[in-house]
Amino acid sequence: MEKGVIWFKRSIIYLIGLFTMAFGVSVSKMSDLGVSPVNSIPSVVSEILNIDMGICTTGVFTIFIILQILILRRDFKKVYLLQIFCSVIFGVFVSVTNRLADKILPVCTNYGMRLVYVAVSMVLIALGILLYLEADILSLPGEGVMKAISHKTGIHISTSKLFFDWSVVIIAAALSFTFMGEFIGVREGTIFAAFGVGICLKFMNKHLQEPLRGFLVPVAEEF
Repeated sequence: MEKGVIWFKRSIIYLIGLFTMAFGVSVSKMSDLGVSPVNSIPSVVSEILNIDMGICTTGVFTIFIILQILILRRDFKKVYLLQIFCSVIFGVFVSVTNRLADKILPVCTNYGMRLVYVAVSMVLIALGILLYLEADILSLPGEGVMKAISHKTGIHISTSKLFFDWSVVIIAAALSFTFMGEFIGVREGTIFAAFGVGICLKFMNKHLQEPLRGFLVPVAEEF
């Protein structure tokens, strides 16, 4: 198969993955039980400043890129700056899916419904992560920070992810309580997502990873 066709497929899957993740974030936001850890700071900043969450997402993700530069220093490669483009794309997708979710999804009227929204958001975010990672084009800045921490400290990527996730949750919670006097965007749903997304992703990797790889780079037919 021609490389151009393979890259076209990867690009489409990559964009679908980012859009699916963004919609998952929007669903979690509608639950009013907190969003996933990596999106908690943009959600809180959006509430504090009363501006579009997509804009805040791009801004915070840009700070994550700067953080990578500070961590990696000479090991930071110029190609990593391209993460700004996927940050902008993801930010736009969050803005679009927030409006879309407001129009097509019913407002939560009870706690059970809120939990359903949290569960659906975890599935969507996990699916989006699977798609965009398998496309293997460019990491989002949050994942870039995790890799930078792992590279510099020598700790396993799963440990750096845990450190990063809880760090941003603590920062988001502190910002929310300091400026709004309550926890907005960081609640029990954030805790559920911290564990649930990983569980969903593990299940999807087991059942969807191989078919997805076969679609992206099909094995040549044997004659």
